[in-house]
Amino acid sequence: MKRVFKMLPALALVLAAGLAFGFNAPEILAKKTATKIWTPGGPLPHGYRDVTDVVNNGNYDCDSQSAECIVEFSNDDPATGIKNVLDTGVYSQTM
Repeated sequence: MKRVFKMLPALALVLAAGLAFGFNAPEILAKKTATKIWTPGGPLPHGYRDVTDVVNNGNYDCDSQSAECIVEFSNDDPATGIKNVLDTGVYSQTM
């Protein structure tokens, strides 16, 4: 029992250091860099077309199929960016 009481200050120090690091850790999540929204079906070579204005105005619909409807790319370039699917279905523009 005496051994446990002797270790309490060291345990408290380790716990305090762990909590301090936990609350002051830098944010690990990457900031969003994509500014354009794309849909499949554009001209080659990448096969996507820019529909940012249409989507921002709400003039589109994605039906309930499992295909990708609207996507964004990490660097706004479908040829080299990392794809993030925003909605699934088949894209159609409404008026």
